[in-house]
Amino acid sequence: MNMKSNFLVSGTLALLICSVAMADGYTPDVVEFDGTTALAFDAAPQLVLADGGTVEFWVVPDWTSDPGYDPAILSNMGPEGYSYLVAMLRDRSGLAFAAGESEDVVSFDFADGRLHHVAISQFDDGVSIYVDGQVVGGSAIRSLDLPSDGVWVGSIDGANNLFRGAIAGLRFWDTVLTQEEIVKFALTDVFDGDHPNIDNLSAMSNFNSGELLLVQPENEQ
Repeated sequence: MNMKSNFLVSGTLALLICSVAMADGYTPDVVEFDGTTALAFDAAPQLVLADGGTVEFWVVPDWTSDPGYDPAILSNMGPEGYSYLVAMLRDRSGLAFAAGESEDVVSFDFADGRLHHVAISQFDDGVSIYVDGQVVGGSAIRSLDLPSDGVWVGSIDGANNLFRGAIAGLRFWDTVLTQEEIVKFALTDVFDGDHPNIDNLSAMSNFNSGELLLVQPENEQ
């Protein structure tokens, strides 16, 4: 996938993520954001959640004072609005999930300075949101299949609602992962062992080189 902007992966938060994750035997790829830049990727069918699926990532914020906005973690956006948007609340007390003109909020304390795993599963009737393998909330909002200008990590559009902190291990699945699968494989390389849904992997990050890797459907290979 073509990357629209480059980014250097380094810094204190990156080392924190690696040290925490390595204690459990897996080191996710990580990118650290300083609040001035973001990663941008081309739109692709593999990054659409409207037909159902799961997106997961690790995240830790790095701000203490109110930035004046809710920093975006992941955004798929175009001229008709958000297909989906995941943002962290400015006081680090939870996540906002939005699609089109609708938005919901789930509560979780991200202010503890720890790395947390987030998974969002899109069902036919809405989404369920997990943090560290536990359901923290849900919403009747559905991700939409709208025209897209791209997918951004760390911003809503590359310039606004910029994130400060670290994001790691971004994965897209074209099926809804069960809670058991989310817990079991959060700290496992998807290619290490027998992941039951490996054939459903749509895309995964390689933030060590600033890439988002797409899995081509079998009928297109």
